Amino acid sequence: MKPLSIVAYFDGRLGHEKQTRGILRALASITAANVVHKKIPVSSAAYCKNWTTYLLSPLCSLEDKRFSAPVDLIIGTGTHTHIPMLLEKKSREKVSGEKVRVVTCMSPEPFLRGKFDLCCIPRHDEPQTRENVFVTLGPPSPVVFEKKHNPDSGLILVGGLDKKSHTWNSRKVAEQIQTIIRRNPSVQWTASSSPRTPEDTCRELEEMASSMRQLAFFRSKETPAGWIEEQYALNSTVWVTADSISMVYEALTAGCSVGILPVEWRQRDNKFQKSLEILHAKKMIVDFSAWQSGAGMPVPPAEPFNEAVRCAREILQRWWPDRIQ
Repeated sequence: MKPLSIVAYFDGRLGHEKQTRGILRALASITAANVVHKKIPVSSAAYCKNWTTYLLSPLCSLEDKRFSAPVDLIIGTGTHTHIPMLLEKKSREKVSGEKVRVVTCMSPEPFLRGKFDLCCIPRHDEPQTRENVFVTLGPPSPVVFEKKHNPDSGLILVGGLDKKSHTWNSRKVAEQIQTIIRRNPSVQWTASSSPRTPEDTCRELEEMASSMRQLAFFRSKETPAGWIEEQYALNSTVWVTADSISMVYEALTAGCSVGILPVEWRQRDNKFQKSLEILHAKKMIVDFSAWQSGAGMPVPPAEPFNEAVRCAREILQRWWPDRIQ
C-alpha cells in the first residue's frame, strides 16, 4: 500500500503546530505516511493577499499551476492556515483532478466551516452538529503515554497574565504551590514558568526553590525544546494553573494525575472554564480547593485518552478505512 501523501501547513504558533504534529504523529503510528511541511507567513498583508486570491479564484485560470506529486490530505491549525489550505485544495482539484481532503483543528470562521472536509473542534467551543465536524474533548497533542512515571516526582506548570480572560495573583499562586510541596514531603518537585508568567511570580518561585530542597524552578526561556514533554513522561503528578489549558490536556495525554491551581476568571462561562468543568465531571482532574479539603488526586486510566489518535482514526475511517488495522 502506498504511503498516505500529506501536506501540513504551519503558522509558527507553538500551540497550533503541536495540534497538527499530534495528528501527524498519530497517523504515522497507524499507517505509512509521507509528509511535506509548509510554513506560511503570518502578517496582515499575507492574510489579505490570501483572501483576495481565494475570492478571485473562480475568475482566474489555474492552468499554469503545477504540482510535483498528488496529495491525499492537507492539514493545518490556525486562522492563517485556512485560506492557503483551501487554495491548494481548489488548485489541485481544478488543475489535476485530484480528490484532496482538507482537515483543520479548532473552529474555523462559520462561513468557511463548510469548505473543510473535516473540522476537529473541542467540545468547549460548542460546535454545531454537522457532517464535517468531529467533536474532541480537548486539543490533540503530540505527547504520548510512555509508562515510565516516577511516583516520587511531581511537576508544577505556572501560567500567567492574560488581561482579557483572568486576573493573576502571584502571592496566592506561590502560597498554593508551597502548600502542595509541604503536604507531599516525599515528592521532589519541578516547577516551570511560561512566557506569560509575571516577573514577580518567577522571583517568588526562585526564592522558594532556594529555601526548599524539594523544589527546582526553571524559567520557560531557559528550557530547551522537548523539555516539557520529557517532564510529562517522568512526573506522575502534575499541577497546572487553570489558564494553561493546553498543558492540562498534554498532562492527561501523558497519563499523569492532574490537579488545577485556580485563577479568577473575568467571565465565568468562558471556554477554558467550560473545558475544566467537563474534565471535573469526568473525574479526570481535581481542583486545589477540593484537594486541600481532602479529595485525592485522580487515578489515571490504564489507557489515557489521546485526542490525536481519535482524530487520526476518524480521518482514516472516513476516507481510508483499509489503512486501519
